[in-house]
Amino acid sequence: MHFYRIFAILSIALLGCVSQSKAPRDYDYTPVMLHASSIKQADTLGFNIVNEIHELIYPRFLTGDLTLWENSDKQMKLSKERFLSAEKKAVVPFVRNNDLFIHEVWKIFKKNYDFGILGFSFSGKNKNGNSINYGYVDAIDLINLLKSENIPCNANGASALTFWNALHSKQYYFNIVQFGNNNFKTNPIMAFEIRNQAILDKKIHRNLYEIVIDKEIEYKVLSPSINSSPENNNFYQVMEKGINGNKQTILNAGGAKYFSHLKYVNWKIDNIVVTEQWTKRNKLPFQELTSIQLFIDKHPITLSKEQIEELNIKINLQGIEEYLSEKPFNFLLQRINSQEIVPQNADNYYKALQTKNWRHITL
Repeated sequence: MHFYRIFAILSIALLGCVSQSKAPRDYDYTPVMLHASSIKQADTLGFNIVNEIHELIYPRFLTGDLTLWENSDKQMKLSKERFLSAEKKAVVPFVRNNDLFIHEVWKIFKKNYDFGILGFSFSGKNKNGNSINYGYVDAIDLINLLKSENIPCNANGASALTFWNALHSKQYYFNIVQFGNNNFKTNPIMAFEIRNQAILDKKIHRNLYEIVIDKEIEYKVLSPSINSSPENNNFYQVMEKGINGNKQTILNAGGAKYFSHLKYVNWKIDNIVVTEQWTKRNKLPFQELTSIQLFIDKHPITLSKEQIEELNIKINLQGIEEYLSEKPFNFLLQRINSQEIVPQNADNYYKALQTKNWRHITL
């Protein structure tokens, strides 16, 4: 269970017993401002919405490609020079800010919850502890970017999750700081009640994005020059035979930049890196080959699954995907999703993929 869910449920348990919820049963589309804190995001979710949105937007502020408004009424535009001037006064760089404000509209009607994202506000602190207003970005100016870019996820998260879908999952931790004209100064408990009703109440129907926790893993099959295992040696020999017997596939995959089809040279593979997509079926990992990167005479060539099939490689009477799924060779796990795995932790992470809840892979 995510941290914010535990926190919210505890809030209900502690406060609900004192008085019944005063959250409105139904309301039309109402402006709502959420506050998300980077330090309160649960590692088990796999992504930090606050950190990653700051990282995504920052380069666009520097180039001036993204319209920055003074606030959500969009009456005054701010220049990139003003943004940079504000950042110079801040205690921490913009990308390390702890706070993100998300402007939305919410609606509950006949026990159905709906919402839409309007934009984002950014703030910081100066050395005196005073607030710095970096400005507001309209969601319309960001929607294509949010829908096309995947949010970086660690080993606990999903392999391919867009920023847009992450925001629409509502699985990140947040508080409500504004609901219509109510800023909850006189009744802070109401903020919890409105949030919990919309996001947690089992009587409310909501069509939130459901995150599928699959994994993209990358591993290196150790070269015979490093590992003298018969299987490793056999795999490299079979792969070398395959690429030398079908050089056109390699040339089509980018090898033409390095090699000539007019000159016959026996290519040698220095390293093999495999990328796979892992999903769970009946609680068991299912592996699907995505690509293989071959370092041929030190030049990287990435082959898609379709291009690999063109090589028509058989190993131990098996197709290459079946053979790779059994992993009889020695290998080193290098990455799970966006998280790089240090060599000394590779074996433990691989065991965790096979035995642990996929929300709890990180060591």
